[in-house]
Amino acid sequence: MTVESQLASPLFWLLALIGVTLTGISKSGFAGGAGVVAVPLLALVMPVPLAVLLMLPLLLAMDIKTIQYYRQHTSTAELKKIVPAALAGIAAGGLLLGKLPVESLKVLLGGLSIVFALWHRLAPILGQMKGAAWLWGGISGLTSTLIHAGGPPINIYLIAQRLPKLTWLASAGVFFGVMNAVKVFPYLMTGHWTRELLALSLALLPVAIFGTWLGRQIQGRISEQQFVLCCRLLLLVSGLLLIAQVIAGSR
Repeated sequence: MTVESQLASPLFWLLALIGVTLTGISKSGFAGGAGVVAVPLLALVMPVPLAVLLMLPLLLAMDIKTIQYYRQHTSTAELKKIVPAALAGIAAGGLLLGKLPVESLKVLLGGLSIVFALWHRLAPILGQMKGAAWLWGGISGLTSTLIHAGGPPINIYLIAQRLPKLTWLASAGVFFGVMNAVKVFPYLMTGHWTRELLALSLALLPVAIFGTWLGRQIQGRISEQQFVLCCRLLLLVSGLLLIAQVIAGSR
């Protein structure tokens, strides 16, 4: 399907509006807990590599707005632990673009997310074990580069740190902002980015901004306990979506 045909497709716009809005809500309301939803939805009407490229400018815009909302609450100490690991993961992901069996990665990440979301006692084990920041930060950088699914692994780490809600949102916003900015370079090397695709991203920019605004409104109306519960629920949903995408693709 060409970009021109997508512009004329009601199904594309319906799926794009839903996926981008939910991703925006997730970014500013739940630290990216359901950020994997847009690519699977868009993959129903366009190739996955193009869906990934389409989303990156929108993710960057969402990150910028999230940072604007919460920057005064950022934990520099946490970012110093996880950002270097994420950059290493992005470098590895850039080398593996188009080479790694993405389906296997989705199943592994999805299964881990589901188990962690349902088994609360895993938090202190997986999120606070020695080298946890490097492990989950690195995996987040890798999966973010390959399939825009950096949210589940880093939230496994952040849940275990028991950060205040706004500190969690602010730190995650900066973390994802740095990652998505760095990902521009390996994505440019793929040669698949076109002016038409960038124009399509630009057309969806107001939707991304609206979703981010809506997420901020939602998080302001829930307690710390409800926030953690929602993040666990979104981690579960993310895991199920990743596995469902593999199952659907194998048919």
